[in-house]
Amino acid sequence: MSSGLVSRRALLSWARGRTVTPQRLWPVLRERGGLESLLASDEDELAAEFKSQDLARAVLRGADDGEGLRWAAGLERGGVRLLTAFEDEYPAALREISDPPFVLHALGRVERLRLPAVAIVGSRDASRYGRDVAWKLARELSAAGVTVVSGFARGVDASAHEAALEGPGGTIAVLGCGLDVDYPREHARLKERMALEHLLVSEYPLGSEPRPQNFPIRNRIIAGLSSGVVVVEASRRSGSLITARLANDFGRDVFAVPGSVFSPTSVGAHELLRDGAILCRGAEDVLAELFPSIGTPRPAAVSPAAVEISAEARRIFDALSREEGLSAEDLARALDLPAATVLASLFELEGAGIAVAVAGGRYGVMRR
Repeated sequence: MSSGLVSRRALLSWARGRTVTPQRLWPVLRERGGLESLLASDEDELAAEFKSQDLARAVLRGADDGEGLRWAAGLERGGVRLLTAFEDEYPAALREISDPPFVLHALGRVERLRLPAVAIVGSRDASRYGRDVAWKLARELSAAGVTVVSGFARGVDASAHEAALEGPGGTIAVLGCGLDVDYPREHARLKERMALEHLLVSEYPLGSEPRPQNFPIRNRIIAGLSSGVVVVEASRRSGSLITARLANDFGRDVFAVPGSVFSPTSVGAHELLRDGAILCRGAEDVLAELFPSIGTPRPAAVSPAAVEISAEARRIFDALSREEGLSAEDLARALDLPAATVLASLFELEGAGIAVAVAGGRYGVMRR
């Protein structure tokens, strides 16, 4: 039997059985010098190392488990790809982490795993500012050919996925449940589109429900797939901070977006900045640090009639259409609007691709 078939059988068996976990197996596998040496181990000796006879038995029986191959073949006939950790299509960056998943269940365009990738993560209870920041960052990164990775949750994650859909980089969602489980339910249409044109991945088998403990575990995949992680908004106990910590452990860059000092969802990002995270003011900061050869392309102009924007943003767009090169202060005075409202609206217009910052802190509309 070829070594490739042995490794695929073993990894599929371990993933399918759930007795063997990556967190328990990988340290021992590396210590033993690889899969072949591990599978040649004496069961009692391995049981002493694992402190579990059942675990040692499950590890050693994996290479002879033909049922895993039949299980995988059935899933792949239904359109789900199963990428095992020793196969070429498995993302090399993910294989480098301390406990990569044995198997990635993938639905969509697997070739996106070969593109440069950046994770954008943040609060499920994101403010309008947080969602707008995530949208703008994701849109510009995807336009530059960088894949946006996130966790498919509400708030920041959803904004990042949606904004990245139109760019060449596209987006990858890492789920904390089976690929066939609709969670969150309101993302069903987004999930359908991503399954066709982008990519959904999970280490959990089909039918796995979104248990709370799944999400901190899947965060290592978000960090592992990415060259860097951008935290947009995060409370002090946010799961996004787990992703940031894991990224730091894996040697990946961690970026943080500053927010309001009055907002509880900014506390986590501000603490990351205090502790040495890279300041992220926009996609150009991420590209300059991670992919300096790419640069920041200007997204194509979008008709204001084609996007949904707030009433304040439309007033500002109309003002910029009449007179180019106005600053936020100019607009606040001319329209009798609070400065914070003007800044939020300008960010909204930039994110929608219908206004752009020009030299000297001034703004203009995007021309076709």
